[in-house]
Amino acid sequence: MPWGLIALVAFWVVAIRLWIVDGPKVPLVFIAIWAAGYFGLPALGVGGYLVVAFQAVLAAILLIVERYKEVT
Repeated sequence: MPWGLIALVAFWVVAIRLWIVDGPKVPLVFIAIWAAGYFGLPALGVGGYLVVAFQAVLAAILLIVERYKEVT
């Protein structure tokens, strides 16, 4: 199963939903962190599984932030 693709799509879907609901501040921070990890980790020679795990953790944190913003 393409876990990297699932993590990537989940991150971007949640980022765009949060951008629409709450504005660009929080999603832009996470997009900057994602870009740094997505391009920085392979440049350091880190394997692909760590990049996928990094994307999945960012997507999970962003989903938690979105749910918190929705409640408050």
